Parts: sequence; C-alpha cells; structure tokens
Amino acid sequence: MPMNQTFSVMPRRLAIGLSLALVLIPTFARGLSLELQRRDPVTGATILEKEEVDPAKVGVIAVDVWNYHWCKTATMRVDAFVPRIDKALEAARALGMTVMLCPSDVVENYAGFPQREAVFALPEIAVPKVADASCPPVPDAGGCACGRERCAGNYGWDGMHPDLHIGKNDLMPDTRTEVYSICRQRGLTHLIYVGFHTQVCLLGKPMGLRAMKEAGLRCVLARDMTDAHPGYDPSRGFTPDLNTDQVVEHFEKHLAPTIHFQQELTRLGKWDDSWVLDPVRVAPWGTPMRPHLFEEPVTVTLSAPLNPGSEIRYTLDGSKPSQGSNLYIGPLVVTDTTHLRASAFRNGRPVCLESEGSFVRLAPMPPDPDVFIGDLTPLRNTGFGHTYGGETRHSGFTRPPQKDTANLGQPLKINRQSYSRGMGVHAPCALMYDIRPDYRRFVALAGADENLISISNGSNLAQHPSVVFKVFIDGREAAASPVMRVLSPAWRFDVPIPSGARRISLIAMDAGNGSREDFANWVNAGFVTR
Repeated sequence: MPMNQTFSVMPRRLAIGLSLALVLIPTFARGLSLELQRRDPVTGATILEKEEVDPAKVGVIAVDVWNYHWCKTATMRVDAFVPRIDKALEAARALGMTVMLCPSDVVENYAGFPQREAVFALPEIAVPKVADASCPPVPDAGGCACGRERCAGNYGWDGMHPDLHIGKNDLMPDTRTEVYSICRQRGLTHLIYVGFHTQVCLLGKPMGLRAMKEAGLRCVLARDMTDAHPGYDPSRGFTPDLNTDQVVEHFEKHLAPTIHFQQELTRLGKWDDSWVLDPVRVAPWGTPMRPHLFEEPVTVTLSAPLNPGSEIRYTLDGSKPSQGSNLYIGPLVVTDTTHLRASAFRNGRPVCLESEGSFVRLAPMPPDPDVFIGDLTPLRNTGFGHTYGGETRHSGFTRPPQKDTANLGQPLKINRQSYSRGMGVHAPCALMYDIRPDYRRFVALAGADENLISISNGSNLAQHPSVVFKVFIDGREAAASPVMRVLSPAWRFDVPIPSGARRISLIAMDAGNGSREDFANWVNAGFVTR
C-alpha cells in the first residue's frame, strides 16, 4: 500500500492488504523443490512433503497489499510485512517466476500502467471447475486488532503500499478469468500466495487461492508472508499473531499446503540472514499520525514472531530503545498518554526495525458552554485558500467557516454522532474572538468531519483527513489535540482562561501531510462563565 507515511510512525511508509511467496530448493538444472506443510484435518498433526517444479511454471500472487485499512493496527501490520515481501518478489523475478500484483478493490486505479493494460491483450479463456475447494468456515476475528477501542469501517485505501516495487514485467490481473488466462498463456501450473487478509482476501477474492484451486492450479500459501483479518482480546491471550496462526493451520488442514518463504530462499542463497527487515509488532498499533485514543487502560502487546529467540526491549518515554532498555516479558498496561518505542536484539545486535506506538488518553468530557462561538462575531475568520487585502479566496469546494453545519453544509458529525451547534471548517483555518471578563474556560469537542463516509464508505478518501486542533490565548499555545482522523473519538478541550486575557484563537491545521479532505468541526464550542 503506497503509504506516503501520512500515517506511519516509522522512517518507512505505512499502509494495508497483500499476498505472495514461495519456497524453493534446487534439485536439478532448472528445478526447485517446494517444501510443503499440511496438517491432518482431524488430529492437526503436521505432514511434510516435497514437490519439484520448474520455476518457469510458477506464479507468485501478491493480494491486497494496500496502503491503508480502516483498522490502524491492520494498516501497520501490512507496513511491517512489506520489506520482506518486496525482497521475496525480487527473488521470484530473478528465478523466472511470473509475479502478479492484485490489489483487488483498487486495481483500476492503475489504469494506464503497462502491468495492468497488458492483461487485456491476452485472449480470455473460460475457467473450468476441476477441483473441490470447499472447506469449513475459517476463523474470523472481525478485522480490528485494536481491542475495546475498535476502529470503525471506512474504505480509504486507493492503491498498494508505496514500498512494494512494481516490476517492469509484472502483471496486475483482478478477475478469476484474467488470472487463469495468464496461467494458460504462460504455462503456469503452480501459484504461491502471500498477502492480506488471509481468511478474507486470499480465500474469498476472485483471484484468491480457493478460486484458482477450483480451476485446477496447484496453490500454495506462504505462511510467513500472510496476515489474517485480525482480532485482539488480550484478556484471553488472543492476539493478531495467534489469529494468523489459527487461520494458517485451517488452510493447512482443509485447503492448501504452506511453505516458509524465508527458509527456502535462505537455502537457495537468495536470503541474507543479516538483513533487518521486520519491525517489532505492536497491538493495538497507534502511531503519531494515527494515534490510539482511549479512556480506559489499554493492554499493549509486543511481538517479533519472525525473529525467534530475540529479546524485545522498549521505552515508554519516547527515548530510543537499546539492549539495556526494559525487557518485554508480557503485555503492558498503558494508563496515560504514552510514546512507546521498541526493538529486538539477539547476541548483542538489533534484529528488528524500531517500532513506535502512540497512545493518547482522552480528558473527561467538558461541560456545555454558556456562550457558543457561533453566536459571536470573530475578529479573524480565515480558511483554506488565497488571501488578498484581508479577503480570502477559498480553495476549490471549501467554504468559509460555517455556523452549525459542516463546511459543505451537511450536519456536523464526529465519531458517528451528529451535533447541532458548532463551526464547520476546512484546515488550515483560524477563528479569533475577544475574551470577555466573565469568560472562565473555553470548552469544545473537535474532530475530523466524517460526512465523506456517507459516500461509498469513504472510498479512496477516508485515509486523507488528518487535522490538529490548537487553542491560542494572546498568541501563546494553551492546548492542542493529537492528530485527529476520520471516525476517531472527538478531542475534548477544557481550557482555563487566565485573568486579563484579551483574545483567543481556535486553529485547525493540517497534520503535515497536506490538506486534502481536511474538513474539521468544532462542536459544542464556546465559553463557560460560571
């Protein structure tokens, strides 16, 4: 998912869904041996076997490596897998395999890319049904790995993760017919899958594993390069990693064998064990650009499942973790605003990329104001656009701040709730008011407006709104919110006004990643006089 780290906390780019992998060992001049793992459907016992195949007859399919997901933890888990999957795809190309990138929902956003247009040059071939690919229902934990503070569904992804390289000779099919036609045209007999989210996208999408198994292709899942549609319940030890293990085992019992891509590439000499590719995984995984807002204490789990035998070290004060930092021995309980940083070490050297986690506690709900800002005349009233001689030419379809409606005229909405009083703005925006002697406190709720969710569930757009709200009193910052995203809880302002203060400014600004779709709302905003 190209994540222009609008919302990643790493010095890499964040994002959400993917699939691909393979595992091989040369056994003769042009062949490789896939080391396959199955499980007995009744006992669950592991069954190992090898299968020789010509690499020219192998396709590797990367499914739904999106740049965003409505679940922030799912987004970051995609981000965590991309470096190793990109290495795997590079090796697959070098070995002569056909690489297919399949971002399903957003594949047509690649119209004009040679890798997409080349698919339509192939003759369509009717897809037969030659195999039974039925299986019992797969464990599904609901898709959100953030625990009690569950994310709300929105469809903001608009492409693949930006760090997933698109090869010159890759193909970008979408339908079952397109994938099957490529396989027939190129003589492919085997398909190796990696990606997100295993029990949903790899299972149910038309280019997914079950569909192509029914068409007669030999399908294999790379178990170290997939992640389930996650869930998280630390009270019973249920983590996204455990969820993925359960789904992979279900595939091995009922649907397809798996391979461990890294181990196989290591045996081929195509993987360097000195590479540091994987971050420590965090659940829930809030980031500075997409923080985890909470009221009740949050249980935070750290893991490094692809680096067994390593020690996870962490800090909670924002300092860089080292081998002498706190040793992670079990879930952490976060009770206040916390900036977590973590890495993993083995034999004195880092084996994981550093991860960050941002957890922000919400203040108590403020009272309603006695004086609403909508009933006052602002001294300063600016919005997104160009300003000439004190007049603002507002940009595009944005408007000046609007009283008691969102900026484009819809109801004021934050976190699934509508409000009747407030100001709808587009960041960057400033509102300035005189402070009367009887004003004691400024109170408000503030958040990203979410009317765009009512249009196709925010399709291609919901990743963009990101706003920071600030309150200045006589030119000095008195309070600020973290980055607010679409469908996040409203930020709660309750700001004391110093005696003798003259003016207050209410600022909505973009979060440093541009102002696209940065519609924002101040609701129940005003002054307490008692």
